[in-house]
Amino acid sequence: MRRLVCALLLLTACTSFATEQTETPAETRAGFTYGRALITGTVEGVTEFLPVSSTGHMIISDRLMHVPDDAHITVSGVTDRKGRPVTQERVADDYIVIIQVGAIAAVLVVFFSRVRGVLFGLLRAERPALHLSIALLIAFFPSALLGLFFKEAIGAYLFSVEVVAAALMVGGVVILGAEQLLPKVKFSEKEVAQINPRQALTVGLCQCLALIPGTSRSLSTILGGRLAGLSNPAATEFSFLVGLITLTAASVYKMWSLGPALMQVYPAGPAGLGLLVAALTAFIAVKWMIGFVSRRGMGPFAWYRIVLGGALLLSLLLGYKF
Repeated sequence: MRRLVCALLLLTACTSFATEQTETPAETRAGFTYGRALITGTVEGVTEFLPVSSTGHMIISDRLMHVPDDAHITVSGVTDRKGRPVTQERVADDYIVIIQVGAIAAVLVVFFSRVRGVLFGLLRAERPALHLSIALLIAFFPSALLGLFFKEAIGAYLFSVEVVAAALMVGGVVILGAEQLLPKVKFSEKEVAQINPRQALTVGLCQCLALIPGTSRSLSTILGGRLAGLSNPAATEFSFLVGLITLTAASVYKMWSLGPALMQVYPAGPAGLGLLVAALTAFIAVKWMIGFVSRRGMGPFAWYRIVLGGALLLSLLLGYKF
């Protein structure tokens, strides 16, 4: 818990310093309130490492909060690193990715010993650390490359409530099938450290499906691990470690792409609150998730996904506008 508090304090300080370096015009802060940051941070932290899709849930919560109200209105006087105007829609969509920094902090705390062991092992060129690092990179690259090449199309065509609802239901059905068909594997303490390149690639290819909002990165990578022959606990831990790299890369890329605009569109107070809440709730969710999946698998999440996806589709059919 002490490490969590230190990480939260450091996260707040870094966020405040970064976002306060430029005076932010009032019009660029439209819609980015403490209330929205609190809700988005909670949704991100609770759902990021559960097999229910954090991106899908944040798209839904943004639509319910009517964020952004003026999607295609550009933020006055603000351009990104390439000199392009920044729209209110991009401010909203990019924050869904950037707020993952809070969840990253939580995973670093929960798996501090594992991460520290890998880093020090790499410095000493130890074979187990090199082996696990290679496996993590193999699992990371497929979705990273696919996301890099198709990021514009994904944002333009897949970030919708309709896609999220369908993906939630399909994912729920897949979980139920996997729970019945995949054999139970006994957990071994050295299982994660001994993941081979074929198993890592299976996880990486499955993670590509998570580019579809509503699918869930955790679901894709945990099922990928199970398909590769890992036990539930090992697949879950490896999923979190792959997520540490994937979420970090995605968040850093979004922040880099915005360039100086990052400090203009996200005010320090709400942005810091969102990250803090995401970190705290993600810490609780990760600690709970590890034990829950080990004992009961992912079946309960399947029914949640199916019910939520069905409710969304029914709402859309009845004419509700998200």
